[in-house]
Amino acid sequence: MENIISYKESLCSFCKKPIQSDVVFCSHCGHPENGTDKERAQFFAKRAIAKKRKIDAKNKISSARNTLFVLAGMMVLFGIINHGNSNSVLDLGINLFFAFMYVVLGFWSEQKALIALLIGLFLYVTLIVINAIIDPVTLVKGIIWKVIIISYLGKGIYSALETKNKEDNSF
Repeated sequence: MENIISYKESLCSFCKKPIQSDVVFCSHCGHPENGTDKERAQFFAKRAIAKKRKIDAKNKISSARNTLFVLAGMMVLFGIINHGNSNSVLDLGINLFFAFMYVVLGFWSEQKALIALLIGLFLYVTLIVINAIIDPVTLVKGIIWKVIIISYLGKGIYSALETKNKEDNSF
């Protein structure tokens, strides 16, 4: 005769998934269903901290996205000013092209924040290097703005990378 082992199942009070009633932790969400009060408090504290970090990361990514839009506006503004001074259509076209790139990256960063922000930072640093090669004085002109822009993009990249790693490691 076969021995049939039956397990009594119940629902997790947190995620509402079926779990065995003799198991301490839910295998789906990690909630200590049959755990102590201390374990439950730790579970909810960890979830609150994770939620706060996620909100902070979203805010940093959003500020980096806004930085891309500000860069686009600056490119348009300086392109128009430069065009007014030199009447060079080529300079205006190049500035408008890069402004368009920053706008596209800003909108794309809503779906793929890490890649869009990395490309935006790479593009910005590349423009700084090209300008420094053409005229080395431009490297120190506006250095505070350059540092601020790079730091905002860097914070956004770090937060996007952290968010991506947590999503990849979650089960």
